[in-house]
Amino acid sequence: FHLDRRQISLKSAGEMLQNNAVRTLQYDSEIRVAQQPSLSEPRVYDSHISITSQPRPEAPRIPLPVPIATVTGSRTLIPLSGYDCLADLPSVHIEQTFELNDALTGVSSENRYVVRSPLGDAIFAANESSTEKNRLLWGAGRPFQMHLLDKTHQEALVFRKKLAMGSMCCQAKSLEIWIPPGNLLGKVVQSPTFMQPEFFIEDESTGQLTFCVEGPVGLGFCCFSLPKDCYFKIHSGGNMRASIDHKWLASKSQYTTNIYFSDAKLTAKERALILGSAFLLEYLFFQTRF
Repeated sequence: FHLDRRQISLKSAGEMLQNNAVRTLQYDSEIRVAQQPSLSEPRVYDSHISITSQPRPEAPRIPLPVPIATVTGSRTLIPLSGYDCLADLPSVHIEQTFELNDALTGVSSENRYVVRSPLGDAIFAANESSTEKNRLLWGAGRPFQMHLLDKTHQEALVFRKKLAMGSMCCQAKSLEIWIPPGNLLGKVVQSPTFMQPEFFIEDESTGQLTFCVEGPVGLGFCCFSLPKDCYFKIHSGGNMRASIDHKWLASKSQYTTNIYFSDAKLTAKERALILGSAFLLEYLFFQTRF
């Protein structure tokens, strides 16, 4: 009887250590990595649907436990919704979390990223949701949904990309930016250019083009092959509003995607749209497969 109790205790301790290890892997610098998407994620219907009940009002977001201090320190911002964390930031940096499975096998796993402020604080944890079949067949051109969680572990943004092969230049690549519970902020659409990569950022509420994203000139024809160190300009009305560059970070021995908001008057919504364009560029030009 005493032996059985000891075996049960050892088994319980082993399970406790294993659970603690799993929970540790789910966190990165004070922010939990996004889990598998729930069934309540925004859905896009291609056909007409009939509304049989009135939508319920959206529940208020849980506020952050402490104010987020700006870089200048002159004021603090308490965000009321997830993407408001981007307001007043001069730049954000996207770091990819590499999986051991990617290094040991030829099958790509679902990508994970951490979006950080200039001070290194984690703003969002981003987790891709896609099928193993699409990752194996289509590589970086695969369809996916990217779920971004803030520090309250609530979903702040959702990026939705449809299937678009990198070698089929006649097929426009695009990415939609959503906010819960299912509101479309805007989209990033590829322009059919031949001498340089170009994309347009559209505002869904106005239906107008908000920004133009231009890549380097003379690095390819139609299907672009860009170097790892690359720079994109984001402008509107002839004025520079922001920029995106992908470069090697020697201090961390990895590539990072950096967004610099040169226009301090950009709204949190506009910054969220620019963030979505950075993720689209990451998959189109800087993924290793396809």
